[in-house]
Amino acid sequence: MNQDHSPSPDDTGENPAPESAPESAATNGDSRRDPFQDFSSTLRNAFENGGRDARRAFDEALPKAKDDFAKGLHDVAYTVAYAAAFGGALLREITPENLKEGIRDGARTGQRAAEEMMRQRREKAERAARETPPIDGDVAPV
Repeated sequence: MNQDHSPSPDDTGENPAPESAPESAATNGDSRRDPFQDFSSTLRNAFENGGRDARRAFDEALPKAKDDFAKGLHDVAYTVAYAAAFGGALLREITPENLKEGIRDGARTGQRAAEEMMRQRREKAERAARETPPIDGDVAPV
């Protein structure tokens, strides 16, 4: 008779679990797999595939966006030029002659006044430069 009183695994109703049981279960498709491992691999695949898909979509859309932008820019320039030319031509035809003369005279007078103001500012700056004594390091030899 066996005098050993230690219970055997069969006596307790427990199955002995070998050291490599979790690994073998994970590789055999057992439901006891680490859920975070699946999540991280799924997330990594999603990022890789999403990045690749986004780059492909961007590369395909960029030429079309450039063409659309160029066409839109052309249309804006066309509209501005058309409005300016049409408005100018219309105003030349419907504006009374005395108003046209007043606009021309005012434009000439305004141009002369601006030129005179700029001339005076230049002269003032030149006078200030001549009257300001040089700084110690800027003494010119005599």
